[in-house]
Amino acid sequence: MTKSANYEINHIDETIIITKKFYKAAGILNSPEYKELMAIRRDNPNYKILLREIKKKAGKKSYRNLTYDNMKTFITAWETDEETRKQRLAQMDTVMELSKVQAGPYAYVKTWFLDLYGEAYNKYNDDTAEQSESEAA
Repeated sequence: MTKSANYEINHIDETIIITKKFYKAAGILNSPEYKELMAIRRDNPNYKILLREIKKKAGKKSYRNLTYDNMKTFITAWETDEETRKQRLAQMDTVMELSKVQAGPYAYVKTWFLDLYGEAYNKYNDDTAEQSESEAA
């Protein structure tokens, strides 16, 4: 399926694979997508309709909930020396200001943060996750 294609018909597996966007649009009665899907169904009545699965990169590290505020909170908690803490927070403010001219401002700040605190932040998250799992058991 090409990026611009809304659906793919697989005659070998007898499936119609549609994108999530096409699925939502086809849910509106008498929309062009609805009419198109109904025409496909008429031509292939026994085929199953499936949503296209997005290929996910194996081992990709996700930094869910890593907001600017959480970055600042982590720096404040992690840096024990008051002077270093102030310097890092001021540095982060500068990086945030510089990020405004970047194509991806958040990615720019996140990269800076992970270069400095990546290992410590990952270890903290792993420890927190293990603690939550043990409390749930």
